[in-house]
Amino acid sequence: MRLLIPVVILIALTSVFSKVPFNTLYIEIRKERYEGDPELLKRHKSNLDKLDFYVSNQKIWVNVAENSYLMIEEPAEGNNIIEKNGKLKYKGRHYTLDYGLNFAWDGTDIEGEHIFDNYTTDVPNYEYYKAKLVKKVKMTCGDGVKRKAHIYRYKFFDPTDQDETDAYVNEIKNSDMPEEDKNVEIQAALGALEKKAIKYVEWIWVDMDAETKMFLRKYETSMDVRTVYEITKLEVNQPLEKNIFEETLSKFKIKKVKG
Repeated sequence: MRLLIPVVILIALTSVFSKVPFNTLYIEIRKERYEGDPELLKRHKSNLDKLDFYVSNQKIWVNVAENSYLMIEEPAEGNNIIEKNGKLKYKGRHYTLDYGLNFAWDGTDIEGEHIFDNYTTDVPNYEYYKAKLVKKVKMTCGDGVKRKAHIYRYKFFDPTDQDETDAYVNEIKNSDMPEEDKNVEIQAALGALEKKAIKYVEWIWVDMDAETKMFLRKYETSMDVRTVYEITKLEVNQPLEKNIFEETLSKFKIKKVKG
């Protein structure tokens, strides 16, 4: 996400550069975490004095054509709930960077350990989860630049919670309970599942009337936590730091995650 006023070069042959119309990206993100009463979280900025508040900063390097992605997150002063961490996708391998142990955990061969990112992935999350377009806006980003954006909303349900709820609903449907009681039980189960859902709102950048598939701002809200991601720097099609992927990986001892 880059430079104060990025020079955006839309590539005509987007297929050459994969999923977004850029070859390289450098992004800085301010990550804010709010914890507290769900009602207060609905207006987190207005209720800041009543919520626990933590800040981290992310730096992201992406080479779209080479399917390489590096994210490093560092806590700001006073953030004691997170340690420096990172993720690195390079030459088809997927690493979690453990700065405490100085290990790069290679989870490539383990289901569910692959690194997902909107920039080198065929289907970004907001498309994969069939997000609804709710508004088209012009917004001032964290770097002070006004840009067009499409606002999308979607939800994520934990697969285990979803399976357990589906099984319970089927059990109730097949029971000999009165229909009225069945409906009450089913609605209660679906309501409980809904409360557990993680809700997302994403401001997807629109450049030259085309969606870039990258967010400028994102809200991620669970029952009592809201995390806000805001772009504070955005450089598109600018040279990345030389050998950033190789040099980062070279600082860690590689350990394979065992299934």
